[in-house]
Amino acid sequence: MDDARREEQLALALIDIGAFRTRAITEEALLRVTRILDYFRRNRKQVILRFVYDTEGKCMMKEPLTLSMVKRHMEQLGGIVRTYREDILVVQGVFVGNWGEMHGSKFLDDRSLCELIDTLYQATEGACFLAVRTPDQWRRIAGSDRVGEGVVRRLGLFNDGMFGSPTDLGTYSAGGRQEELAWQKEHLAFTPNGGEAIADAVPVGCMEAAKEMGEMHVGYLNSVYHPDQLEHWKRETVEESGCWAGISGYDYIGRHLGYRFVVRDVEEGKGKELYIKIENCGFGNLCQEADCFLEIEAGDGKAVSRRLDTDPRQWKSGEATLLPTGLSSKGKYEAGSRIYLALRRRSDGRNILFANQNAGKRFQIGEFFDF
Repeated sequence: MDDARREEQLALALIDIGAFRTRAITEEALLRVTRILDYFRRNRKQVILRFVYDTEGKCMMKEPLTLSMVKRHMEQLGGIVRTYREDILVVQGVFVGNWGEMHGSKFLDDRSLCELIDTLYQATEGACFLAVRTPDQWRRIAGSDRVGEGVVRRLGLFNDGMFGSPTDLGTYSAGGRQEELAWQKEHLAFTPNGGEAIADAVPVGCMEAAKEMGEMHVGYLNSVYHPDQLEHWKRETVEESGCWAGISGYDYIGRHLGYRFVVRDVEEGKGKELYIKIENCGFGNLCQEADCFLEIEAGDGKAVSRRLDTDPRQWKSGEATLLPTGLSSKGKYEAGSRIYLALRRRSDGRNILFANQNAGKRFQIGEFFDF
């Protein structure tokens, strides 16, 4: 792994299973899949996982002849996915289609699509978020009685055609772009959504792209594709005031992907209770369970930590949230004691950092004084 990639926390693992078009996946191949995911676990990377039969745009020549074989492969791989559930952000697609992108396959009629997504959900026991390629596919699944309870709550989108054409290369129906963006803003706020930006004849500007990504709740973006579009953003300069002044469009978009929690203020409410105001400035929301802690550290370094009664997944994009601290401005506290806020992912205890300047594993929000 080169140094440029070591700092990235998210990786796309595209695993080709096309060799098993006519047979079950061998134990040797299943072990290789396990080793791949174990590699990312050891390197502390979250994974976007996609299993594919085709990597050349020739899915009709590479996919199994029967739906039952695809479902069999899902059942074989489900146990491995469950084992690495904490390392997998989302499983993209249902194995079929050109490049696994869910187009060009004979298995994408309503019945087959719903059977495949339900089989994948059952095989993984709902352990991970799933994603389909287009809003239309999402709605067809959501409106079907062929999928089990819980599938829709775990279902997002992966758009590998962002800005490539007025329809995002077939992601949307002709003329329906604005309606589809509005639909995503309303329905896909709490799932991991992302994909790739594609350069059209005239690359889209960073601020226009950022506006649409906010409506799409984009949480991740391929960092190497398409280079023409990414380079266009790198050459742009953001003309906003404040902390964004002079930053490149590329960095502006990158720093808004997913959630971006900023501590804005500490306010006094009724009864003199103190509230922390947190704004989510990102395109998306936190999709994984996390705990927020208030820590009071005395002058001698001894700290008392208390979990706040809040669900950070509900700190919504574009909105501010007031957190009750249980502390009162009338209370008596040891002078010199400092107050910190910390956020940790529940699955592995990893720190989630606030976007404030100089924020580390915990962010100081105040200190007690004697008057």
